[in-house]
Amino acid sequence: MNWTWTNTLEYGLVTGDHDIKLIAGTEAYDNTSTSISAGRSQYTFKDINYMTLNTGLRGISNSDGNSAYSLFSVFGRANYTYADKYMVEAVVRRDGSSRFGTEKYGIFPAFSVGWRMTEEAFLASTKQWLNELKIRAGWGAVGNDQMGNYNSYTQYAYSEGSASYGMTGGNNSFSSVGFYQSTFGNTDVKWESTTTTNLGIDANLFNHWTLVFDVWQRKTSDMLYQKQLPLVLGTATRPSINIGEMKNTGFDLELGYSNTALNGDFYYSADLVFSHYKNELTKLTDVSSDFYQGSGYREKYYTRTQTGHAFPEFYGYIVEGIFQSDEEAAAWAPAFGTYNKAGHFKYKDVSGPDGVPDNVPNSYDRTYIGSPHPDFTAGLSLNFGYKGLSVMTTLYASVGNEIVNYVSRFIDYTQFESGKSKRRLYESWGSPYLANNADATMPIIYSNDTPHQEPSTAFLEDGSFLRMKTLRVGYDLNRILNNKFSSLQVYFQGSNLFTLTNYPGLDPEISGAGINMGIDSGAWPTRRQFLFGISFGL
Repeated sequence: MNWTWTNTLEYGLVTGDHDIKLIAGTEAYDNTSTSISAGRSQYTFKDINYMTLNTGLRGISNSDGNSAYSLFSVFGRANYTYADKYMVEAVVRRDGSSRFGTEKYGIFPAFSVGWRMTEEAFLASTKQWLNELKIRAGWGAVGNDQMGNYNSYTQYAYSEGSASYGMTGGNNSFSSVGFYQSTFGNTDVKWESTTTTNLGIDANLFNHWTLVFDVWQRKTSDMLYQKQLPLVLGTATRPSINIGEMKNTGFDLELGYSNTALNGDFYYSADLVFSHYKNELTKLTDVSSDFYQGSGYREKYYTRTQTGHAFPEFYGYIVEGIFQSDEEAAAWAPAFGTYNKAGHFKYKDVSGPDGVPDNVPNSYDRTYIGSPHPDFTAGLSLNFGYKGLSVMTTLYASVGNEIVNYVSRFIDYTQFESGKSKRRLYESWGSPYLANNADATMPIIYSNDTPHQEPSTAFLEDGSFLRMKTLRVGYDLNRILNNKFSSLQVYFQGSNLFTLTNYPGLDPEISGAGINMGIDSGAWPTRRQFLFGISFGL
């Protein structure tokens, strides 16, 4: 159950060329959830009256859960406009979250100014082609408390499997369920804060063109992150702490055009959005060489970040090809004992204990090998209409980002005993279906291929794609029913109709985020939907 209670007080004053608007308010939010579940299977009798929780023989499970979260905010906003030319806005919020311990409250201000230049006398002669020109600038801060509801509390759980003790001593005595520490708490954690500085321009030209351009820089400090802890502290879940600083710098460009034809019966519009950003972790800890790595995937770690790099980047070995002969392998730097053989990966010798290549590929040769961050993203919206018929479509593209195809590890390599891919048979070095081993995209198949599975460029794929997000075709039936309704439209809508990509996985638009961004671990792909409907108003 959740509820939100908002109270606002507004004041407005217009006098001459001056327009003043003030607003102050409070907002309270509460979310409480309670759950209980139990399950049983394998009943001796199938009579519904017999199938109770205490008669099921297998699949015995019992669980319950409780969670609560609340947020209280006080906010204010002031707007001032002079002669519809000069605009100033100031906003301040004070947010308090139950997720924090001693540092529950954070204050987040924001300021912005605008200048509508086309209202100035010196641009009066441009009105015929420059319909509007506005320059904007702003700075603002927002807070983040996304770290779980009980991060500030050390938590304990009970389990006979993880914590139990004998009632009378000895291995054969009856046991009693005990408690164990399941989560470390952190009472000193505080709000993560992100400040954004923005410069922008809005323009309308020739009554048909629109242009919006923004240059921005976003800085995040006191980032909420689950820091890695020494294993001697046990297996309890790590708490979120405040670490480091991160910077994102980028720009957004939006260009639009709209017009009509055929005496207004035909209308059309197009909007193109182009975005680019650069991510950098400017501080992790006070030691510049410190790093954090992402979650482990079957004891392998594919992402890492440290000061001066993006958050995150892919980390591993560089594969320079496949050995075509034992002679070539013998001349290569030794690696993994007797690993170097025809059909095996060539791992590049990048560095050594002294920071220079030492002709011995080992853990020192792991390096930053790619990034999940795109070079740019783009979106295109197209709208057409003729009399009662309307067509709308949106497309989205991401270019330059890379993906770790982790699915390849368990369908292409023999550590996992079943479900091998078709390409493992046809594209491996030494395959009887391959005319030339030099064309192999995968190493030779053999029983102990653990070295092939090290995080490396062999698992990196180009994640660029173009996708049709939506296509909607509708018709206004009011045109043939003499406007008997205020609105009446029949429509067909499709989502995710096609994707153009070179990525061999199920879906290049993966949902990974944070330190594990860009790792495809086999999640369900984006579904394709078809809808048919009628909308009407009386």
